[in-house]
Amino acid sequence: MEDKNSTPELDKTTETATETKKKDKQPKSIGREIFEWAYSIVIAVLIAFLIKGFLFDIVRVDGSSMYPTLENNDRLIVTKLNYEPKNGDIIILDANYKIREAYFDSLAAEKNADELTGMEKFKERFSLPYECKRIYYVKRIIATEGQTVDIRGGKVYVDGNELSEEYINGQTFITDSAVKYPFTVSEGCVFVMGDNREHSSDSRVARVGEIPREAILGKSQLRVFPFNAIGKTE
Repeated sequence: MEDKNSTPELDKTTETATETKKKDKQPKSIGREIFEWAYSIVIAVLIAFLIKGFLFDIVRVDGSSMYPTLENNDRLIVTKLNYEPKNGDIIILDANYKIREAYFDSLAAEKNADELTGMEKFKERFSLPYECKRIYYVKRIIATEGQTVDIRGGKVYVDGNELSEEYINGQTFITDSAVKYPFTVSEGCVFVMGDNREHSSDSRVARVGEIPREAILGKSQLRVFPFNAIGKTE
């Protein structure tokens, strides 16, 4: 008996839909799968690079120069975007920035150029002398540009006013006769110290000195490890 509810047109449509589903279910070629994986990895790396370079980073405290505020192996979240240095901020800085820039200037002079290009500096980073390589310190900003720092009787004075520093360990002394006080911070720089005043290499040492803003990685906002000490860093 003929099925009156079936038509040739409907059967053809059903057949076409079935074939389309079969095509959709066909496995992708190995080459396409590799491409898609590689593409996803590249995008993920670029996003991670942008976040790390411009937004925030996670750093590890190495040493005791910020004790008792921070301790060795603490992990900190550091923010970077639009950071403006302020007195009392805990920052991450590149202690060898000035030494490295002086080295770049010497290379530029050898080429009779005013300065190296960004690309030239990038290439030179792979063969830098050890003393020019990046080394990051965690320190506290004591004074910003235009302010005058003085150290007397184990105390710190900024613009003539003694700082109230409940966070420090030990007393503050002059550690390098090459740094003369009172010291006025240059434009575009900050003066930093570690909270563990008797065990800190900071702006009191000529090799470190005042820190250019370009050498500041960012501001420490939060301690995320150890877990029993999670909280704001201040």
